[in-house]
Amino acid sequence: MAHQHAVHQHAGAVTAGQDGRISVGALLAEPLLRGSLVAGAAGLDRPVSWCLPLSETRRYAEEGTGAPDLGCIAIHLPATKLAAAEEAGALILELARRGAAALLAWQPPGTRSDLTAAARAADRAGVPLLDLREEADYRAVSRLVGQKALAQTSHVLEYGARVHRALGDVLAQGSGIPAMAHAIANLARCPVLIQDDEGERLAWAEPPDGTTADPDALAAALPPVPARAESPWPVVADLPVATGGQPEELDVELGGAPGGEPVRVLVTPIIVGGEPYGRLVMAERAFPPDEHDLAQHRVIAEHGATLTGSEMLRQRSVRAAEERARGDFVEALVHGRFADPYELGARARHHGFDVDGHFAVHVVAASSLLPVGRDYLRLKLTATRIAQAMDPDGITLTAAIGSTIVVIRQLASCGDPLQERKEAARFAQRLRRRLLQPLGDDLRVTYGRPGEGAAGVATSYYEARLAMGLAWHTGAEPVCGYDDLRVFAALKEVAGSVEGRSFAAETLAPLRQAGGGDLESIVLAYIKAAGNLNAAARSLNLHRNTMLYKLDRASRALRMDVRTAEAQFMFWLAHHIETLSSVTHTLADELSPPAERR
Repeated sequence: MAHQHAVHQHAGAVTAGQDGRISVGALLAEPLLRGSLVAGAAGLDRPVSWCLPLSETRRYAEEGTGAPDLGCIAIHLPATKLAAAEEAGALILELARRGAAALLAWQPPGTRSDLTAAARAADRAGVPLLDLREEADYRAVSRLVGQKALAQTSHVLEYGARVHRALGDVLAQGSGIPAMAHAIANLARCPVLIQDDEGERLAWAEPPDGTTADPDALAAALPPVPARAESPWPVVADLPVATGGQPEELDVELGGAPGGEPVRVLVTPIIVGGEPYGRLVMAERAFPPDEHDLAQHRVIAEHGATLTGSEMLRQRSVRAAEERARGDFVEALVHGRFADPYELGARARHHGFDVDGHFAVHVVAASSLLPVGRDYLRLKLTATRIAQAMDPDGITLTAAIGSTIVVIRQLASCGDPLQERKEAARFAQRLRRRLLQPLGDDLRVTYGRPGEGAAGVATSYYEARLAMGLAWHTGAEPVCGYDDLRVFAALKEVAGSVEGRSFAAETLAPLRQAGGGDLESIVLAYIKAAGNLNAAARSLNLHRNTMLYKLDRASRALRMDVRTAEAQFMFWLAHHIETLSSVTHTLADELSPPAERR
């Protein structure tokens, strides 16, 4: 793509195709104005939508309301106003500055003014100057311009209605975006590309006459799809309705274009409720394209973008409803909230869940999924969809529950517990690799032991959540299973007992009273370093003598030497019991809703 610049909008047929304006050149073909051009041929492509007398343009300035813009307006004035050289030059300069489309100098009956000086000024300003005969007074010329503009507008509206009806039939049939792209390509007789708001190709269609093009080359030659926050496309309304933006003309260079010529494309944004949903791209088959074809393609592009947006909105609504239903089913599964086996069976059939299958539950957590800022909902939705699509050939159910993503996956190696656990571990590693980029480096994936049916799913989810809580507290590996923390599993019953909690509290309380969390973290680091004083000091960025001093304080608080194996085991056991008790208590509060909501 050597150059990607916006092409100036063509006047005449192009502009007429949008809103009924006609060009100055087209007006000169009318008998009333034929052969009247004397200067300013460079501006013949200027669009005209109305005609006003010079007196009307001056009235605003005299009333103090300012000089309005005269774009697309032809100015009808007596030729006598342009007879004097200085007056003609100043007047034409003023009207050109205000954007007048053309100057219609009328020769009143019985007079003949010399327009030589005015012609020179009109050529310099690039404004067409017409020398009108006496029958071309203001009434006749304004009627002519109005009739031509009205006829052109009626033609454009009729053509637009036909296009909308043809594409509306495709929308009503619910055939999808590819069918809509084919319908647009058949109407325009040129290739059509539809992209979503991230630049991914949704559909590609070519006309039926066998014209071939490379959609990948075209997509690569286009400028990036604007981000939502930076989109230059207009926000039309905060309503869930689809609209087509104004088509933009671009010249792009494709490697395989015939003759090495650039390709003219029409890029039309697809906007739904003020948000960009993507864009519709139409590639012209000739360069430069025919003016009449380009005008028709602009109409097709506007209607096509609107109806494509409606189809995209419908599909997103259906997809969102399916995801909500799947999320409700997953939440009921992991919490075991079914009224009876019949409800479970009916909902399981709808979602393709095998009630006799073996499943492992994976839990995904990251700081980016916490309800902070504006992006967490989008990231949560993206991560859920990525996980759902990871295993298209198997049964995978995903949902966002709280600040985590829950993934229920059916295992192929049913009946062999060892192979099932290995399969669950491999999938957990794949899941983290796939979600690492969107969610960030602090991503953790934990999983429970595989189980059978709905009851097995609920148990596996509990274990996965328990492993997640323990992993955060203990600094375990980013991917770990319940079995990887089996030491905590062995202490589960002890941590749930009154004796276990009392032992942990009585062991740790003196240390915390003596030095807060400082002494506790130092003893933990010493135990993790297997009693290596230098290694423990390095892990805490402390001097060796400071480490010795802190260990002596801890020994006095515990009334036992923390360098002995017995003291280290007691402290390690108390710390693990308290951690497990805290995690299980928090998890129990979360998984056991209040009685009135059961």
